[in-house]
Amino acid sequence: MSVPNRRTFLSWLAKSGLVLAAAGSAMAEGTAAAAAPRDILVLTNATLIDGTGAGPRPDTTIVVAGNQILAVGRQGIAPPAGVRVVDLRGKYVLPGLWDMHTHTADFEQLLLPLYIANGVTSVREMWGFPFVRDVHRRISSGELLGPRMVVASTIVDGPDSWLVNLWKDNKPFQVRTPAEARAAVRQAKRDGADFVKVYSLLQEDTLAAVGEEAARLRLPIAGHAPDRMSVGRSSQLGMRTQEHLYALYVDVSRDRDTIRQTIRSMPTTPADPFAFFFAVRELERQAIKSYDPARAASVFASLVRNGTFLTPTLTVLKLFTSTPAEIRDPSREKYMPKWVVDLRWALGPTPPPDVIAANRAFFEASARLVRDASAAGVTMVAGTDGGFLAPYILGGFCLHDELELMVRIGFTPMQALLSATRDAARTVGLQHVSGTVTPGKYADLLVVDGNPLADIRNTTRIHAVVANGRFISRAERERMLADVEAKAKLIPPPETVLPMGSCCAPLPRRGAHQLGS
Repeated sequence: MSVPNRRTFLSWLAKSGLVLAAAGSAMAEGTAAAAAPRDILVLTNATLIDGTGAGPRPDTTIVVAGNQILAVGRQGIAPPAGVRVVDLRGKYVLPGLWDMHTHTADFEQLLLPLYIANGVTSVREMWGFPFVRDVHRRISSGELLGPRMVVASTIVDGPDSWLVNLWKDNKPFQVRTPAEARAAVRQAKRDGADFVKVYSLLQEDTLAAVGEEAARLRLPIAGHAPDRMSVGRSSQLGMRTQEHLYALYVDVSRDRDTIRQTIRSMPTTPADPFAFFFAVRELERQAIKSYDPARAASVFASLVRNGTFLTPTLTVLKLFTSTPAEIRDPSREKYMPKWVVDLRWALGPTPPPDVIAANRAFFEASARLVRDASAAGVTMVAGTDGGFLAPYILGGFCLHDELELMVRIGFTPMQALLSATRDAARTVGLQHVSGTVTPGKYADLLVVDGNPLADIRNTTRIHAVVANGRFISRAERERMLADVEAKAKLIPPPETVLPMGSCCAPLPRRGAHQLGS
């Protein structure tokens, strides 16, 4: 097949009627010149859902040059002979998806292709220890195929953090004073972190110091709203996103002051670092039973005013409130080593009926909280705690679970999609290069067989993925998944299998309401 020269291709582009980037033909000529002819890809006859919130655009052509979207629109004339053209008639093209809360803590040979095969072309890594930073470097250099990564700092927590023994030798910064907090932020900057991850045991003075130093160094802040503080105050001190709804349950309760004082008076202890965590989570379950809409409206207004978004991680909420039968997905087990499934993903017995009822009531109360916050103008972004650390919340697949859960609790399919595209990119300051199918942005696309605006589950009917300009066909995607399955069988267990859980939480103790274990 002959390859058109640059002049022929640019002539077609100029006459095609397609919309170019803001810089127009000059930008197109520069991009096309930088890309080899074999790197020009023309996707035709697609129905485009571009991630801006606009409705579907049928009969759309998308031109990709290298790793960039060059042009979008309806073409007036056919592309020149020799250009690679993929006819997507009957298919829907979306922006590549973001998962805004992931943990690629290990098994990069399994997780990275699972993200890409599921159309998750960008992730926000929420614990930036050295292994994750190295994976990020290798993806950026082209050594590995994987999602774009926005990587957190080492987690900044208070004394007696339960994270100390969670994952191998990786420990959080445990800060006791504002000076230590500022030093942790400076170290994050030296480490190349994209943002500072804060955690549950910080006090107001240490979070304030993190906020001041991070602002000075132009680093955003995200993470857990500290348990001893209100979410409004955490937001005021600079948190860009707050994860998992933690602390929010108390702030919207009629019993807020009493419960908050109880939490502030509870000690943490090095001998049992988990005790405080579980005690606070139980108090949150009680707090939401006295939900106060007027108080909630005031809290939501403060989040909107401060520009703080929420990552509700509904997949985690489902994990903590469902029966083992509702959580287990045997189809995912083949993508992990058997010892992970047998040991880390073990779910325990089915809880008694009263616990199941209490769990479902808590899920529904949490769903109302998320709906009310969104209706009040709080931006939601899709995140999962994905990776492999929590049972069946498997990287890539779980982002689709999150979108389905968002729709199940009352969001429209469009709102769910925006939470994983436009709004996700805006959260991390990358809206100029990601989040929508727009000329000049990264060529990260998801192609599906059905309309996700009619049924959000159609995001799982994947026809193809474009990752950093690389077109991954259905056949190549199937080979990627088969390769992950084969590699998973070859990974031996470590000498010591670490406790189940993730950054969001350890799995509940026996006697706790969650999972009945």
